[in-house]
Amino acid sequence: MAAADDDVTRFADRLARLKARTDRSYAALARRLGMNASTLHRYCAGEAVPLDFAVVERFAALCGASSQERVELHRLWILAVAQRRFPPA
Repeated sequence: MAAADDDVTRFADRLARLKARTDRSYAALARRLGMNASTLHRYCAGEAVPLDFAVVERFAALCGASSQERVELHRLWILAVAQRRFPPA
């Protein structure tokens, strides 16, 4: 697995673990976030990375993430976005 995939995968895994802590479906969480459930699922599956951290921050809040978890999530998001924007040639 390439380093780019590793960063995206780590970010997606963190999102999926936060989602798993809730009793809410993708559809229920997506409604609260004002987005489509399939988009949220793509983020948690590593198929897409949001270009704006605000949606990630709101998602983390809905899932009960601690301040420390949010900081780590932001770090992982920055790496994932960078990898998706600047893939190796």
